[in-house]
This record gives sequence, C-alpha cells and structure tokens, in this order.
Amino acid sequence: MLRNLPKISVVIPSYNAEKYIRQTLESIFKQNYSNLEVIIQDGGSRDETVAIIKKFAQKYPKKIKWVSQKDKGQLDAIKKGLKKATGEILTYINADDIYQKEALLKVGEYFAEHTDTLWLAGKGDIINEQGKSRNSGVTSYKNLLLKINCYWFLLIVNYLVQPSVFLSKKAYQKFGPFQGEGRIIMEYGLWLKLGKVKMPVVLDEHLSSFRLTSSNFSSTQYKKLLKADFGIAQEHTHNPIVLWLHKLHNWARVLMVS
Repeated sequence: MLRNLPKISVVIPSYNAEKYIRQTLESIFKQNYSNLEVIIQDGGSRDETVAIIKKFAQKYPKKIKWVSQKDKGQLDAIKKGLKKATGEILTYINADDIYQKEALLKVGEYFAEHTDTLWLAGKGDIINEQGKSRNSGVTSYKNLLLKINCYWFLLIVNYLVQPSVFLSKKAYQKFGPFQGEGRIIMEYGLWLKLGKVKMPVVLDEHLSSFRLTSSNFSSTQYKKLLKADFGIAQEHTHNPIVLWLHKLHNWARVLMVS
C-alpha cells in the first residue's frame, strides 16, 4: 500500500434519510482509507437522520463535518458541501447509495501514482430497496460503454455511475460547480465539460452501488430528469444523428425504469 495517500472528501446530501443513511455511512467507514473527510449536508431532517449522523460523528469526530439546516434542495447541499471540502479528490454520494469494499483505497492509490489525473470513473451497479442488484442489463451496457470510454458515446448516453466518479479538486474548481435546479442535479453537464478536455481515467473496478427505489427521485421524476439531460446534450453538440440517438436512449431508459 502506498503511503501519503491524497485526502478524499466525500459529500453526502441528506434529508429524511433514516432508512438508508446508516448503510451509506457504514460503507464509507468500512473502507480501508485513513485520509478521509466526510461532509454531511442535511437539510433539516425531521426523522431519525440527525440522530444517526450524530452517532457516527461521535465515533469519527476527526473525519466527519456535518450540519443540519434548511437548504434549497439537494443541489444546494452538494454545492455547499463541496465548497467546504479540503481534499485533493472530491466526490459526492447520495444518502442511500453505497461504496464497495476498498473502493476509496483503489481510487486514492491511482491518484497518488498518477498525480496529473483530472478525473476518474469506475464501474457501478443499480440496487433496490433491499440492496439487491437490479436492471443487470442496464448495468452491463453502461459498463461496456465505460470500457470503450468515448466522448461521442457519452454525448449519446450518460453511462457514468455518479458515485463511482471522482474529481481532482483542480478539475472541480475549473469546470464546476454542478448545475441543476432544486432536486435535479445535472452532473452530466460537468461530465461533458470535462470530457471535451479529457475523458476520465477508467478504473476497471466496481466502486459503488446506486440505489433505485419506487419512491426516490430517480424513479418518480425520471422523465423530467431525462428532458433536462437531453437539453444538456444539445448544449454540447448539434449533430442530428447524435441527438437522435440520445433521444432513443432516453426513451429506452424510461421503459427500463417503468
């Protein structure tokens, strides 16, 4: 194992996340990674979320920074958290997603060995309420495109699994912040900005699991999200074939989720 690994800052936006946030935090602190900063931006939860956060903060006082106060939504929480981040590597994970074993160590070691890395992406999968994999066909397709890792394919479909993407601080400062509105976080726009300059380094490792449930935002407002997704693609290309293929993929994604 390399010494002097770079600090990784993980931002967690949360609001009434008592059902899953314990699993998210456990997946972080089970990582074999010491140079870690966890910033929790809670939007004033009214359930047991804050009580769970406090227990972890008492156990890991040097690693966790947290606040619970009303904000303007998930996007606002992420941007506030990333402003506080002091790590050389930045990422965010939602309060229902999880990291796989030693994911942060694999990321940190790569950045330590390749200090000019702008950003990095690994594989991920989709899990349900019980933590079991779902939509294996979608996962396999995204991981295939990730292996190819071509900007034209990224314009057609956002194949990056968000919690498996890690940015150098210099990349976020130059190309960020994330854009969107309220609960819509359009990380896709930042991916396309970065991709024009340099495509991500691909780590052939399963780094995270993205939880898709019947009640979360990704399911209930999927069409609205994909409409915004298409608008971002239009900002980065006027190629009619690419845009038609993007629309086709969005239509297929709606069918897969419904």
